[in-house]
Amino acid sequence: MRRLVFHLGHSAGFYSEFNNMVLAILYCQRHNIAFELYSADANFRIKRGWQDYFLPFCNETRNPVHHYINHRFDAPKGGNRKLLYDTYKRLFPNNCLMSELWNDFRHIDYSELTTSEVQKLSAPIINDIYRFNPSTQKQIENLISTINLSCPYIGFHIRGGDKQSEHDLLSIEKYISKAEKLSDIRQGLISTDDYRNFETLCEQYPNWKFYTLTPNTSQGYHQDRFTKLTPQQKYEELIIMFASMELLCHAELTICTYSSNIGMFLGMRMGDSAIGVDMDNWMIW
Repeated sequence: MRRLVFHLGHSAGFYSEFNNMVLAILYCQRHNIAFELYSADANFRIKRGWQDYFLPFCNETRNPVHHYINHRFDAPKGGNRKLLYDTYKRLFPNNCLMSELWNDFRHIDYSELTTSEVQKLSAPIINDIYRFNPSTQKQIENLISTINLSCPYIGFHIRGGDKQSEHDLLSIEKYISKAEKLSDIRQGLISTDDYRNFETLCEQYPNWKFYTLTPNTSQGYHQDRFTKLTPQQKYEELIIMFASMELLCHAELTICTYSSNIGMFLGMRMGDSAIGVDMDNWMIW
């Protein structure tokens, strides 16, 4: 039986890595391929990688060879990496690395599945694997309890930082306009990487009551900055992000951008309750 060893936390932000893992699992399910995880060197790790934050859901290898040969796009083509790759493939001929199947699971059977079907099939996978370990769950619950947010509320995910290198950032007004067309609720949870967005919303929309877990020191997420943080600093930032994500996912509606990895995740996990402000339909980002 073929096996895919997925290298999680190789080079991108958490939800970019996670979303692609969900697509890889879906691909493996449809093609009778076993799924195995490698996250020992993940860019978000404290000590163990995935299990620093989540419960295990599959076999997880700790073979350090994956650090060198198992990358997203970059199949070894020469030098020591190619020698390692060739040796690994001789020892494990049925194992596939990410670069071998990356384009396949990023373009899942579009002759058979619509994008909407991919979105719906991703939801049960997320329910099965996106389960916090007890320590992380406690940290998340403690953080959420600090803001005294009551239901019902509208969630907003407003991304800044290095996102502008991939896609034009949208004005705050478009998020609020979308929410006010869809609901009479005027209480909002703001998940943003830039606290100034929260301040602007509070100033410009006094008829709303806004809450946020974003620290007032945050001025935009940049992946290169994150990778340079200490493990403890990474942990603290991720707990805030995970807690914000839980609040977004339990909102009556969440307004987000589908052209972001968090928007892609919200669309998979929440279905029609996640609303794109940048486009009408969910997409693989």
